[in-house]
Amino acid sequence: MTAGKFKVDVSLDSTVEGQPVLRFRRRYGHDVERLWRALSEDSELSAWFPCAVRLEQHVGGVIEFRFPDEEPDEGKVLELDPPHLLAFSWDQEVLRWQLQPDAGGSLLLLTNTIQDPARVANVAAGWHGCLEQLAAFLDGSAAAAGQSHEELVRHYSEALGQ
Repeated sequence: MTAGKFKVDVSLDSTVEGQPVLRFRRRYGHDVERLWRALSEDSELSAWFPCAVRLEQHVGGVIEFRFPDEEPDEGKVLELDPPHLLAFSWDQEVLRWQLQPDAGGSLLLLTNTIQDPARVANVAAGWHGCLEQLAAFLDGSAAAAGQSHEELVRHYSEALGQ
């Protein structure tokens, strides 16, 4: 699914067990190594992600998320192949980040296996905002004012048939 003002291609599939799987595709004008640093180095990841993140870069390592005024949340690194693949569990979900070279930049493929089907549009809206923040961080600029989270939830609810 691609809409004019949305720079992210998003589709919805499901696992064999029936869990929803969001698939995001986004192109960035930066090489794979640069994008990898933004996804894997604590200081860079924490600069664009909505909370502080600490990542142990080995399979079985801990990934810790620290949102303000909340207890830390942890996941486990499931797959790691720098600079092309990072997969981890988080809150009973699995996220898989794949990077590929792409015509003067790179292509990010993000899949998020979602535990609660009722959260699909909300999760899609959240990742939309994160991927916009990532683009701004990589470009060294502030993220442009975009749609509100509520507008994005409505958009993805309609676009993904939720």
